[in-house]
Amino acid sequence: MQAKPSDLAAVLGRDGARASRIVTAAVLFADICGSTRLFEAHGDQRAREIESQVLGHLADCTAAQQGVVVKTIGDEIMSGFADAASAVGAACAMHLCLKADPALAALGIAIRIGLYQGSVLLEGNDLFGDAVNVAARMVALAKADQIITTRDTLNTLPAGFRQASRDLGQAWVRGKQDEIAIAEVLWADSNSLTQMATPQEELRGLLFARLDLNYRDRHVELLPSAQVFTLGRGERNSLVVDRELVSRIHASIEFRQGKFILVDRSTNGTYLLLENGARFFVHREEFTLHGRGSICLGQAVSKHNPDLIDYTCSET
Repeated sequence: MQAKPSDLAAVLGRDGARASRIVTAAVLFADICGSTRLFEAHGDQRAREIESQVLGHLADCTAAQQGVVVKTIGDEIMSGFADAASAVGAACAMHLCLKADPALAALGIAIRIGLYQGSVLLEGNDLFGDAVNVAARMVALAKADQIITTRDTLNTLPAGFRQASRDLGQAWVRGKQDEIAIAEVLWADSNSLTQMATPQEELRGLLFARLDLNYRDRHVELLPSAQVFTLGRGERNSLVVDRELVSRIHASIEFRQGKFILVDRSTNGTYLLLENGARFFVHREEFTLHGRGSICLGQAVSKHNPDLIDYTCSET
């Protein structure tokens, strides 16, 4: 049963008598992925029914973790919790609940979730301020079936949650002077939802995989044990490409399940040209690197572009 908005102050452990006050809370945003396609495929009435069903599940999961739905914004829900552990518990339950619903699973319904614990201004039944802004940024960085938060928030959680996570590098957040470390919470059964390598393939990758990058006069060799490798305009990136169309943190490369994965995080997207002539455009998506090719941040690959990043993915 969904908690009522009037319960928000009680959930956050505050006396409802005061009109407004600064409190510490965990804020969660959950967004339905591909809602535009739902309306195109099923029509307005049916798509709205599907959205309502999904939002109902999300509200139930919020209440089950002693949280409160603050508001719904179109195909997105915003919830408040007393602490990050409750918010993460609700986030995991939301993903599992949708996958367990046969009708929604058949439609391929997925959500993306961002959350953050910090200072907020509690006014009546609403939350404002820093934690809300950062949580909104986290959901913007998330992809389908992901839970994204900051490393600082993750460090407040019990050990079990921290162990089931992975670092995603640094990101700029509006209102923050410096980049902040972000991380993904790996919710229960998430491995069954991603393309997994067999143990033998993963072991082979750990032993032999290598990714060579060449940019201008710089050569970089990435090995499976390397940290997340970031590319972008910001000076703290592993590889700096200082061009107007390049985002501060434009993309990252990480080693996962025996493969090197390019993850675009940019405004203008990432372009790839493979050695067989195939061209790809990646925007807020992932691309598995293989063979040889060229990467260009923010603009299409052209033969004489000095900002091409040539790569070779090999097993030696």
